[in-house]
Amino acid sequence: MHAPGRRRRDEAAPASLPRRALAGSAAGKALEALTLAGLVALVPRALGAADYGAFAVALAVATGIAIATGIGGPALFARVLAPLTGEMRRDVGGALARRLARARASVLLVLCGAAAIGAALAPGRVSALQIALVATAALLGSAATLLSQLALGFERTTAWSLRYPLENGVIVVAALLAYPVAGVDGAIAAIALGAAAAVALGLVAVRGELRRARSETSLPPGALRFARIQACSGALTQAVHRGAAPACALLGATGAATGHAAIAAGGALAITYAVAHATLIALPGAARAYARDRAGAEATLRRVAGLSAVVVVPLCALLAVLAEPLLQFALGDGFRGAAQPLQIALAAAALAPLWALGTQLAALRLRPEAALAGAALGAASFIWVAVLTVSGAGANGAAAAMLAGVAAAVAGTFVALALGGGELAARQATAPGPT
Repeated sequence: MHAPGRRRRDEAAPASLPRRALAGSAAGKALEALTLAGLVALVPRALGAADYGAFAVALAVATGIAIATGIGGPALFARVLAPLTGEMRRDVGGALARRLARARASVLLVLCGAAAIGAALAPGRVSALQIALVATAALLGSAATLLSQLALGFERTTAWSLRYPLENGVIVVAALLAYPVAGVDGAIAAIALGAAAAVALGLVAVRGELRRARSETSLPPGALRFARIQACSGALTQAVHRGAAPACALLGATGAATGHAAIAAGGALAITYAVAHATLIALPGAARAYARDRAGAEATLRRVAGLSAVVVVPLCALLAVLAEPLLQFALGDGFRGAAQPLQIALAAAALAPLWALGTQLAALRLRPEAALAGAALGAASFIWVAVLTVSGAGANGAAAAMLAGVAAAVAGTFVALALGGGELAARQATAPGPT
């Protein structure tokens, strides 16, 4: 519990750039890049093509389920908890975590059931043990996602920044050690072990608050509505970000084009989510300052977005210029055709600072419907461009659809924010949580 003097100082603190937390987040992303390099270089070399394929599918299913259950959570926890202090923050955080845990458990049950049915339709390819390992990894990964989001809301930024570097690092080391002993089953078990390590990190960060939180605490008015709208906008955004390869598959493109679209979208998303996760560090402090200094709180988010743009835009331009030789070096001559789709997708990645800023301003102003409007416009634009172009242009059309969707989502969010008016936001700014 904070002392009264400490609480008054916290509440009086001006909105400022969280330089130390941003530096820690940047370091975490650098570590994450190293661990991802291990996943795409060391593990395939150790497992071989056939066993790595099984490992990659298991990893995609487990991490995909964990991501799906956590959509919209970071901004929710940051916005709801940051304006609160002391016991109220602790109790509301515990109540919110329990409510979301129940809801996510239902989603997890459905997704794991769907994965099990899919495995049953391909008998002989996946063993019962492998299904159990993937389900365990998905369960632990979902728990780790919830705990890391709660850590962000409590401003335990180290746990937030280190979640994926730790998880990926444990997976790489465990897979390399377990595969010679237990084969592909051991490598898949490493995925669950990585998720368990992430759960342990989250528990270390927040277990004290969870243990002391009162179970009878009610959520702030409107918090669940805020959560639902965030989840809806996040789901629509995922359709734009991850729909390039499925669009190729559904609209008659060749298998090679589908693969090229997947490579292009994957490269762009690695940059996009590095920006999103790093800049989210500034949202709790801005939310805490918003009621007394709206302009200063929003300026903090704009400065963070500006700093990320200074790095990301030149990086995307450089990668676009070097796309063909980089793909040839990393993946071989057979993937040179992915260069042009990657160049198009990198233009979408260059918009990541604006996309992150728009969604965070919507959360800060307690106007998640603005982000939802932008995401809906983005999804509609993605579908429209994909239908018009993919059958003829293949991966280039899918990447163009991704770019159109991201650009439309950014523009739609900012237009919705501009049209929202100031009176409602000003009233909301005085509330301790979503209203």
